[in-house]
Amino acid sequence: MASMGTNSNGHKRKKVAVMFGGRSVEHEISVITGLQLIKALDPIRWDPYPVYIAPSGKWYYGKKLLDKSFYLAMPGSLSEVTEVTLLPKPGVGGLTILQNPEDHASPVIPIDIFLPAFHGTYGEDGSIQGLFELADVTYTGCGVLGSILGMSKYHSKKIVEAHGVPVLPCQVINRESVEADFGKHLTSLRDQVIKRLGNFPLFVKPCNLGSSIGVVRATCEEELDSALLHALKYDVAAMVEPCLDKKLEINVSVLDDPLEPIASVVEIPVSSTGKELTYEDKYLRGGSKKGDDSMQGMAALTRVIDPEDLDPAVKEKARSYAVTAFKALNASGVSRIDFMLDTTNGVLYFNEINTIPGSFSFYLWMNSKPPVFYTELLNRIISVAQTKAVRKSSVERQVGFKALKK
Repeated sequence: MASMGTNSNGHKRKKVAVMFGGRSVEHEISVITGLQLIKALDPIRWDPYPVYIAPSGKWYYGKKLLDKSFYLAMPGSLSEVTEVTLLPKPGVGGLTILQNPEDHASPVIPIDIFLPAFHGTYGEDGSIQGLFELADVTYTGCGVLGSILGMSKYHSKKIVEAHGVPVLPCQVINRESVEADFGKHLTSLRDQVIKRLGNFPLFVKPCNLGSSIGVVRATCEEELDSALLHALKYDVAAMVEPCLDKKLEINVSVLDDPLEPIASVVEIPVSSTGKELTYEDKYLRGGSKKGDDSMQGMAALTRVIDPEDLDPAVKEKARSYAVTAFKALNASGVSRIDFMLDTTNGVLYFNEINTIPGSFSFYLWMNSKPPVFYTELLNRIISVAQTKAVRKSSVERQVGFKALKK
């Protein structure tokens, strides 16, 4: 991808590898987030390098990745870009070219900062973050621990609960437990769930997934069995929770800050059916327009931002709980924390954290007071990553050979 690498003032721009795609059922949503993000990057400060990870796990780089039509023409279009990788070796300085390296002036494409825009497994769950750590590169967002905790709905709930944020009770069902004795054991597991969580309806969801994929509302024993099997198609564990029929979903974004994380305004997402949000609600509604402007991702969801008729006390509680959860889960960069308000008793429950939220939640920040527009939001995320990288580089990693001399 040709780039002069300097801005209008002659200062060298930092090379930012925007990474998206990945081995996840949320693959195409990540592509939308990545392409949307590249358009919003400050061209004065940053020089974007699109890096696409195909479902096969292969990495590709090239400016043709910026065109949405490229992905609709796969796999044939993959021959038009360069296969690359990141070696788990400090000091390489960027992406190593795997495909015809002799055709390039250097076998390495220099990169200053890695900006992951993945959703789901093998990208948002600590996998790619572990590789970044091994390669000793600067990267945005959560580190390994925060990414792992954020991906597991069960573990994130337990941790925020320990920090005083209310959560609904839940039961985890592992795939091996169902597979052990399919018919008999599934009945036993179902009975355990009902005994612990109460009667129907119940919610069943994959433990380590997002975008409402695999989420089912079960209203009877047969539906619960079917929902468990459906969720376990997408994950090795499923989580069952009570269903709040009279609830209000409330989301808040939290942004890292040198002193204290800050919370955005709240939003109430609106379902097309009046029930739970679906994949179609989040990513396909309002997306029928032609052209690049249709790639709105989560920004296309119908939502009420900073609703005037929502009790100010509920808004502040959501924002306070969101910051608490962000810190408790060791998050960094920008995250979106989702809550459920039980309208029968006013209790606000933590639902989940999205450590790499769709569209990076820019729509919440541009409506905050004062507003933070997408370009500035990305500037802040990258700035925090650079500061943390400098701080981490000051940590002593070697003590020499002492025990081996004895």
